[in-house]
Amino acid sequence: MKVLVYKRTHTGDPSENGVFGESDCMGAIRNWHYDAVIGIGSIHPWKGDKGISGKVTWIGINPIRIGKNGRGDTLKFKQFVLLDEDGPDFRKLAPNLANRFYIRNARFILNSYSDVEKKEVERVIKNIIDTYNIDGVAHFVSARKKIKTKNCTSSKCTSHKFNKPTICKSSC
Repeated sequence: MKVLVYKRTHTGDPSENGVFGESDCMGAIRNWHYDAVIGIGSIHPWKGDKGISGKVTWIGINPIRIGKNGRGDTLKFKQFVLLDEDGPDFRKLAPNLANRFYIRNARFILNSYSDVEKKEVERVIKNIIDTYNIDGVAHFVSARKKIKTKNCTSSKCTSHKFNKPTICKSSC
């Protein structure tokens, strides 16, 4: 799987509707060919977006090009999870890759992963897929919205309080 990992300085692109490129973030890089994208929060994000610092902020798998905006294509993904400030600590999930972004100051990586970094990329994707119950069919999750997982049929489920997506273990 070819994965683009890039450092974000702000929220809003991709938007909560799952479109990457509405604000022209990453410009022509959106035109590159990849199977998945992982957005990670910069150590020094823009004012008002401090909560994304050091976090896995979103992933998108299987991009679909839906149009153009500014310097590049706009994309949606068959599987998409927007986490922003609610994402896991990137340094804990991928310490070697985090070192490359935060110490060696990479802005984005598509092809030049070491073997260890490639395993970490796969681990990040697996962690998000497993945590947010993403399957092979079209699936969209935003941590900012109340979410029903495929194991839950009740909006009153106590596993969903605080609008945090979880996999419902109850028999709701």
